[in-house]
Amino acid sequence: MTTVRTPTEYRAALREIEYLWGSEPDTEEGKQLAEYLSAVEQYERLNTTEPVLQGL
Repeated sequence: MTTVRTPTEYRAALREIEYLWGSEPDTEEGKQLAEYLSAVEQYERLNTTEPVLQGL
């Protein structure tokens, strides 16, 4: 399982996603793509704050 814990790992995972993009789902590359996508999604969920909307 791929885990992304740091900003450096995050950027590396994004490069891997770009490289693997378009891979067929039932291939080794497709499985790697799914792992990277899941890891990046989890990292973003834990490390991204949503902006507070201010009234106009």
